[in-house]
Amino acid sequence: MKIIGLSGQSGAGKTTVLSLFLEKGCAVCDSDLVSREVMSKGSECTNQIISIFGESIVNGDEIDRKKLGEIVFSDSDKLKILTEISHRYIKKRIYEMIESAKQSGESVFVIDAPLLFESGLDKICDLTVAVTAPEEKRIERIVKRDNISTDLAKKRIASQISEEKLKSLADYVIVNDKGIEELKKETLNLFQRKGILK
Repeated sequence: MKIIGLSGQSGAGKTTVLSLFLEKGCAVCDSDLVSREVMSKGSECTNQIISIFGESIVNGDEIDRKKLGEIVFSDSDKLKILTEISHRYIKKRIYEMIESAKQSGESVFVIDAPLLFESGLDKICDLTVAVTAPEEKRIERIVKRDNISTDLAKKRIASQISEEKLKSLADYVIVNDKGIEELKKETLNLFQRKGILK
């Protein structure tokens, strides 16, 4: 089974690229959904995070991701603590999903992970793909998608790996700067060049 790692800064267009992998019959793992799963109400991961960051991040027994984001994206040390806790549980769950996909006879498994390289998940991938886009476009998308301020969107971007570093680490880069149709065309080009199409 071929494992592909998909990464990119927030608002770059990873979700659109992932949907194309899904359309082509690839098994996919959305690490944001895995993150929500491991940080669900009453989970071991959730309890650890609340014990460190306090009850102010809790809303109805669940973690308020927006409140938590406001804390960690303004403080690199706190972001590092959160990442260390959550990644332990996220990676464990992703490894379980990979094993399940192998048992099911899947030929391609895609890990969609914003922190692909920081987490070390790139080391288990046969191919890594980065999606990039102009910063102003990413800020615009994040503000609209997550209903947050421009300032918080900028802090979120600043806390992530730089575009230059991402490009240097990835095996293949998709630049999302010409609209959705061009993004799809570039992704299909990747499928053909790397023999991903079934």
